[in-house]
Amino acid sequence: MGMARLNRRQVKQFWQEFREFALKGNVIDLAIAVVVGGAFSRIVTSVVEDLIMPLVNPLIPGGDWRELTLGSGMRIGKFLGSLLDFGVIALSLFILLKLILPFLPNRPPAPEQRQCPYCLESVPLKASRCRACTSELPPL
Repeated sequence: MGMARLNRRQVKQFWQEFREFALKGNVIDLAIAVVVGGAFSRIVTSVVEDLIMPLVNPLIPGGDWRELTLGSGMRIGKFLGSLLDFGVIALSLFILLKLILPFLPNRPPAPEQRQCPYCLESVPLKASRCRACTSELPPL
C-alpha cells in the first residue's frame, strides 16, 4: 500500500513538472517557430521552383535545372537548388527580422549580480567568493 501511494505521488509530481516545462513560454514559442518555419520553407521552395527558376530554365541547356548532373551521377542541379532555397530562406528571414525587431520589446539585460547560496547576500556575477560570509561560490 505504501509503495503504491509513493508511486502515485511520484507519477503526479512527474506530470506536474512536465506540465510546468511544456507550458513555459520558451517551449511553446519554440514549437510555434518550428511549425511556422516548416510552412515558410515550403513557401520559399515554391517561390524558387515556381517563380525564379522558370526564368532561369531557358538559359540552361536541357531545360530542367534540377536534373543537371556532372559526370556519371553527381546531381549538381539538386544541390544548387538546395543552396538557392537556403539563400532565399536566409535572406527572407534576415529582412523579416530587420522589419520586426524594432517593434518587439527589448529583452531585460543579463543580471550583473547573483545570490550567495550560503548567506543569500547579493554578490557580483563573476565573484568567486562571497564578500559577506567569505564562502567560496560555485562556478557559473
